[in-house]
Amino acid sequence: MKTSFRSMLFSVVAAAAIVLGLASPALAGTALAVPAPVLQNYLHLSAPQKILDQAQPWEGDQQPHTLSVVQLDRDGYKYWGWYGLNQGRGMGLARSNDLIHWTKYDANPLWKNARWPSVLKGADPAHPDILYFAITRDYDTLTSHIVLAKSIDGVHLSEVGNLIKPVTGQRNQNPNLFHDPLSGKFFLTFYRGNDQDHFEIISKSARSILGLAIAPEKVLMRTTQTIAAPTLLYVPNADAGNKGIYYLATEVYPGRYATEKAGWQVKVFSSDKPDGHFRPVAGNPVQSGERACLFQFIFHDKYYGYQSHLDHATDKWEMEVLTAPVQ
Repeated sequence: MKTSFRSMLFSVVAAAAIVLGLASPALAGTALAVPAPVLQNYLHLSAPQKILDQAQPWEGDQQPHTLSVVQLDRDGYKYWGWYGLNQGRGMGLARSNDLIHWTKYDANPLWKNARWPSVLKGADPAHPDILYFAITRDYDTLTSHIVLAKSIDGVHLSEVGNLIKPVTGQRNQNPNLFHDPLSGKFFLTFYRGNDQDHFEIISKSARSILGLAIAPEKVLMRTTQTIAAPTLLYVPNADAGNKGIYYLATEVYPGRYATEKAGWQVKVFSSDKPDGHFRPVAGNPVQSGERACLFQFIFHDKYYGYQSHLDHATDKWEMEVLTAPVQ
């Protein structure tokens, strides 16, 4: 009996699919069925709880919008958090002993013309007490850019230089500093775009914190729809194979410039690398109802997330905390 080349080719492909688990023998002679990839789950988040709602005079008509936290154990407080306002007026310091209840520093603001501080502790092995900050400058202009600053006491900052230089007509903002526990490398993940129809999430990595200024860029995502505010988190033993997972949280706004608006949402992606191929997690968006800018942390095997919520009743942004068990 004569066998056509097409039939032979199909048999080979079908056999290979069976070996790879993409099809069963019962599907022989029919179109191959490739199962959809299984999406990674995110953490089981608690209900949001409002924090940092006592305004200071310098904040004026702006509100805390982001919160970057490190454990310092100084001046009677275990945790220190640096917050930026929803516009670019400046950044302040708040401190806590339980990561839920925060006391704002009396001498705020620490810096003016500053937004979106992201803080790392122990980034310089030779000087472990130095805190490094990635901060947005000139936020309310079309040439917003990102600088690196440092501080010994967490209160007095000095600017080191540009991490992302100003470019005319190009917003570079929402920086997130991340120290990868596996590779030891430092990552800067940030948003670049025009806030209209061009949005990118970009990653830079280097062996040292100072090396981020000259490190090459890698585009992780590019879209015509609003996506910004990237923050990274590594969770060990997070997937079914007990492997670690990197979660990239972002803010999105489906239909932002359309008639039907969905409002601000938090959308999370996962990958096996801090600058790898990120896929949406199951159950997105993980936060909705005008919520955005999720900063992710793990302290003592418990997750703490700090996000913004736009309250339509007051037309003001407010800070919220979320918690979750980690395995």
